[in-house]
Amino acid sequence: MSSDEQSSSSLTRSASVPDRGPVGRLLALAWRHRALCLLAFVGQVATLALGLGALGASGLAIDVIRGALDAHAPAPRWPLGLAPPAGWSVGRIVAAIGVTALALAAARAAIVRGTALVVGRLVHLDLVPDLRAQVYDKLVGLPPRFFDRNPSGSIINRVTGDVQSVRGFIDGVLLQGGVLLLTLAVYVVYMMRVHAGLAAACLAPTPLTLLATLRFSRWARPAYEKNRALADAMVLGFTDGVKGIRVVKTFGAEDRERARFEARNRAVRDQQEEIFRRVSRLGPTVSFVTAVDVAVLLLYGGWLVAGGAVTLGELVVFAGLLQQFATQVSGMATVLNTLEQSVIAARRVFEVLDAPLEIAAPAAPARLPEPARGALRFVDVGFGYEPSVPVLAGIDIGVEPGRLVAITGATGAGKTTLLALVARFFDVTAGQILVDGVDVRALDPAQLRRRLGVVFQETFLFRGTVADNIAFGRPDAGREAIERAARVAAAHDFVTALPRGYDTVIEEGGVDLSGGQRQRLAIARALLLDPPILLLDDPTSALDAETESEVLAAVDQARRGRTTLLVTHRFRALGAADEVIVLHAGRVVERGAPAALLAAGGRYARAAALEVIEGQPEAAPPPETAPTPKATPR
Repeated sequence: MSSDEQSSSSLTRSASVPDRGPVGRLLALAWRHRALCLLAFVGQVATLALGLGALGASGLAIDVIRGALDAHAPAPRWPLGLAPPAGWSVGRIVAAIGVTALALAAARAAIVRGTALVVGRLVHLDLVPDLRAQVYDKLVGLPPRFFDRNPSGSIINRVTGDVQSVRGFIDGVLLQGGVLLLTLAVYVVYMMRVHAGLAAACLAPTPLTLLATLRFSRWARPAYEKNRALADAMVLGFTDGVKGIRVVKTFGAEDRERARFEARNRAVRDQQEEIFRRVSRLGPTVSFVTAVDVAVLLLYGGWLVAGGAVTLGELVVFAGLLQQFATQVSGMATVLNTLEQSVIAARRVFEVLDAPLEIAAPAAPARLPEPARGALRFVDVGFGYEPSVPVLAGIDIGVEPGRLVAITGATGAGKTTLLALVARFFDVTAGQILVDGVDVRALDPAQLRRRLGVVFQETFLFRGTVADNIAFGRPDAGREAIERAARVAAAHDFVTALPRGYDTVIEEGGVDLSGGQRQRLAIARALLLDPPILLLDDPTSALDAETESEVLAAVDQARRGRTTLLVTHRFRALGAADEVIVLHAGRVVERGAPAALLAAGGRYARAAALEVIEGQPEAAPPPETAPTPKATPR
């Protein structure tokens, strides 16, 4: 398996969910929609019965006409004893049979239309939207670890393509397969009633078709598994190319990326071609068996008609049934093909639905005290993404309400992880984190996060208006509250300078704003919740000096009256903190006021000296800098 396929199948490994029987779960899914399934099945059975009735009527008409032309011809065999009155003429009888056949055909057409509407509602209006909503609902509840481990292309494919393939089990396997089996049984019984020997002779080659179909089914499942993995890799390459288009163009790598995508696309096509080739081999096998059946029918059936054992009309009906029987047998290949695709897709969808939540609300969650104080306490906290690789160990920190505590240290020291533990994106593996004296693990994560204002290092803005982005966490907020949060975040001036102010539509990711503007909107979004605790994850890491001043001014406004944890390596920001904590290899190695740490000559002082050498100002508090007047395209 290639690296792309390994990447695309990582969700299966990370979920670690035992095979609970995808077919059984698909049947349970169908049971939830049993009323429409039953209605659709009854409609298809009625269609089958009416089709047989129309075919039988045509055979009966042939026998009536033949009897009128040949006095020695066998008498027509009227179904259910429904013979016409003795005084009726041949023309009247044939006309009655014709009207009956026409009525049956009209009724069949109406039922076919109604059944199609029922199946369409079942599949496209009920099942697919419901299942897609279930998958998305589960994805929203999964922890960040899940998305870190699984490529976005694979996840997107499961929500879109795999959910669509799952619906094939309902209409392409359960309904079509059930009707197919019933049809085959009815056809066999009907043909046996006409003439058991002729039926046995014509159906004798049928096991060859079943054998070929079963052989194809055994081959198909791993082939479809590989096809889905290749499709995941293709979607992943596509999404990476779209998201990273600026990097691609910056390095002039368009041709290389185009070639990479074409290679992935070609791999999907070539593997799909192999599947089609195998399917196409099945068709000639069925056609050959059908030809053998027809040859037997002509030879043996013609001899029976000549001997009077079977009427000509019955032979015509028998020929029609045999032809449809062969079509239904060949349809088994399609049903099995759909079954393999839907089972593979179902397993991938259920892997998402079965993925462990990891972070869940306790059965009886504790309540945070009111009013909120914003006190934070880390009690001998330890954590590791993998049990054998600790990221944090022995973290013992108390943060009093209203204080700004800056956390710094080398890359990989555990700074961002510490903030993630406060928000319960992960749970500690040792010790406790207390918010206002309550262990965060005893809280409902949603309630806890309503007390937190979180600003990430990489700001994400949704496509929508500025107001909608600020009000993302509180959609019912009025314009006055939105503007108040923007003012505190030092964003109001640049927002009002935009073409439509707060109603200006931001493009996806906020690409039409500068880095500082995006960060200030993110701070405003966090502040609209009026959280007692503010978590800022290196908000100035990738900004120039001027933009950094803008964001630090916003931070200085935002922190007032709130407990603030600020992860940063910028000494302008560190110098404004009430206390600085230095992490190294997951442990606290220094803590204290910025001036005291400079005087101590430890890691903090050495890092400050390096920044001064590189031309940065030494540990100065952030100046009050006016925000930029307008959005700057990036």
